[in-house]
Amino acid sequence: MNISPLVLTLIITGAAVVVLISGLVSPDVVGLLTAVTLALTGVLPLNQALSGFSNPVVFVLISIFILTAGLEKSGATAAIASRLESLSGASEARFVVTVMVAGAVLSLFMNTVAAAAVLLPPVLSVTRRTPKFSPSRVLIPLAFSTLLGGTATLLTTANLVVSGLLHAHGFRPYGVLDFLPVGLPVTVAGLAYMVLIGRHLLPRGKDSTSQAGNFTEMAKAYRLREGLHAMQIAANSPLINEPAAKPAIPAALGITPVGLITQKGFVPATLVPSERRLKAEDVIVVAGKGNEDKLAEYGLQPIEDEDRFCGGLRDSTLLAEVIPQPRGNAIGHSPQDLRLRERYHAVVVALWRNGRVIETGLAHTPLEAGDALLLLISPQGLALLKQDNDFTVLETYGTQQHRSPVKMYLAVALLLLALVPAAAGWTPLALSALGAATLALLLGLIQPSEAYRSIAWEVIFLIGGMIPLGIAMRETGAAAFLSNSLLSPLANAPAWEVTAGFLLLTAMLAQVTSGQVAALILAPLALAAATARGINPRGLGMAVAVGASFAFLLPTGHPVNLLVMAPGNYKPSDYFKVGLPLLLIVTPVAVAAIQIFYLH
Repeated sequence: MNISPLVLTLIITGAAVVVLISGLVSPDVVGLLTAVTLALTGVLPLNQALSGFSNPVVFVLISIFILTAGLEKSGATAAIASRLESLSGASEARFVVTVMVAGAVLSLFMNTVAAAAVLLPPVLSVTRRTPKFSPSRVLIPLAFSTLLGGTATLLTTANLVVSGLLHAHGFRPYGVLDFLPVGLPVTVAGLAYMVLIGRHLLPRGKDSTSQAGNFTEMAKAYRLREGLHAMQIAANSPLINEPAAKPAIPAALGITPVGLITQKGFVPATLVPSERRLKAEDVIVVAGKGNEDKLAEYGLQPIEDEDRFCGGLRDSTLLAEVIPQPRGNAIGHSPQDLRLRERYHAVVVALWRNGRVIETGLAHTPLEAGDALLLLISPQGLALLKQDNDFTVLETYGTQQHRSPVKMYLAVALLLLALVPAAAGWTPLALSALGAATLALLLGLIQPSEAYRSIAWEVIFLIGGMIPLGIAMRETGAAAFLSNSLLSPLANAPAWEVTAGFLLLTAMLAQVTSGQVAALILAPLALAAATARGINPRGLGMAVAVGASFAFLLPTGHPVNLLVMAPGNYKPSDYFKVGLPLLLIVTPVAVAAIQIFYLH
């Protein structure tokens, strides 16, 4: 039985949507499977099935990831963020405005998650030093501001996706400034709501993970007195002659060695000489309490008076408070799986999860989105960790960040080189952005290995694989069929109602999948509807692109929402309570702006 290309395309589309929403298969694998299936079934010839990877949007995204990493590494974004405290004054409203404006501005040039990650540490630092500022009143506004700011720029992933699909369907793609007339009023409306109403709907209370920017308060919040214990090695202990830096302690004991007490005081495990061996009467410091009977079997005797190592811990070590990136590779893996000790000379001292401190089995506990870790780490390891896309460093104790003014100016100049020629119409964005990224590598602003790590390859493969699906939906007539079916209730509706329908449909889909996935699925339908109804396709495409950023209702709606969940000690209901009114406010603003600038 022969199946028509239209039906095959609908089957492939439905399967891709179901698998993406279910999360059973990684999104990048779904993209590759889609491209391969389109070619194997004959829906598209091979060159078209692989054409997504040569689409200009792929090269723009790669370039922006590299340039963003250069901004972060040079300290340019951190320097901007450090101005928050001086600008905020003593007013919570002013502080929220400052943070949201900074988040929106940074998201014009950076990946949304990266913009929030850059601002998160300094925002938390301000709230810890200023008792009247609560993290829970400012972190959701920070997350939402980066989503709102993303609606005003072409550089947001979903916006680039829609622009690429416009180009693939034979329409003029968006320019660098084309989103500004819609995104700017949306951002202003969203900011006004969050400052005047939204922040008052959020809980008030200090961040549970650490309530002040000093060692004493941090130690109290993470229960270091309760979670760290000094153990003396008995004469009959099987640990005698084990490496003092990393003794072979079974996971069943539920403890993690973090250091050694010597005559000079506490020495972190990462600084204990590799040749040093444990001997009788040595005192080791461990994270976790463990079972007393099992500890006794291994000749570990708890010491009652532990004061002698607490001061040494403060004076002789470096601690870092970090959270795993919601879309990074750390989620689902334990610290031991991630080889934190080998890669960063880091040992997990405490783990914060869902409002409580976990003290046992830290090395073998799989990490979850929303966790916060307290690491004992070396300065060199901290520098490496800050370059890792899997973690965000919230606070450090005993270190200062070094910034190079020359590299900061260079990073900003390269970003301008990527954007200005394209905004002026002198050159395509893909060419200017790729040229600027290449210069960043040539000038040593970022090393090639760092550039590769900075690229979200799962996004690249997802987009490269799914863009051909949009081509197939157009050429087989599947997009026109679906758009007519979905919009049959709006058969005689004016253009603005169709626009609102696509915007809200995209926003709802973005809550359960992601903005770029929602755009990839719905943009071809919007373009088909525009062609059939005589509506400006760039207008309906704009509705899909903007709606993809309206992921306000769930913490899982966007990685940036998960990024602030643990530091703000939020519940899922907090997002819905604040996000639903925001969605109801910004949607008509966006529809009106699209009507004025694109559908008139």
